[in-house]
Amino acid sequence: MFDNLTYKRKFFLVIIGFVLLFMASYKKTFKDMLAAKKELNLVEQKLANTDKSFNNLYVLKDDIKTLDKLIGGRSLNPINVQQKILDFISKTDLTINIVSIEDVHISRGEEFLIYSNQIELEGTYEALIKLLYETEKNFKDSRVVSTEFYSKKNYRTNKETLFLKIILQNYEKAK
Repeated sequence: MFDNLTYKRKFFLVIIGFVLLFMASYKKTFKDMLAAKKELNLVEQKLANTDKSFNNLYVLKDDIKTLDKLIGGRSLNPINVQQKILDFISKTDLTINIVSIEDVHISRGEEFLIYSNQIELEGTYEALIKLLYETEKNFKDSRVVSTEFYSKKNYRTNKETLFLKIILQNYEKAK
């Protein structure tokens, strides 16, 4: 049968046979292999994203711990904080008089409890400013959130007295 064919026809038959064999092998093996390779690449990308997510999660947890330290996320007894404030003020400047200190005000947010302490001081401008600076800079158990200078006139002595009202807050995670 193949003896009567010319070399040209034999060559075309070999080419057609090769194409048919290639198409059959592609359909049976290469097609599945290429689909599996594509799926493998997709899974590897998802796995790489998962590893990045775990790293991001650890970074976020560290950030939360840092922020808790900054805003006072550790729990302290509010009465002890008030005593520490009084101790700090009395040790910092003896010329300043503590006029009044109000009870601790507790406010509840969604995630935090906020403890507010309000202290009223009397003294000279220089002493009050120095104490305010030292309190903001060195008192770590609570943060200064508001200050107000005001003066009152004593009509018996005909002198004006300078006062400083300081509001300090510390935070605790709500349970």
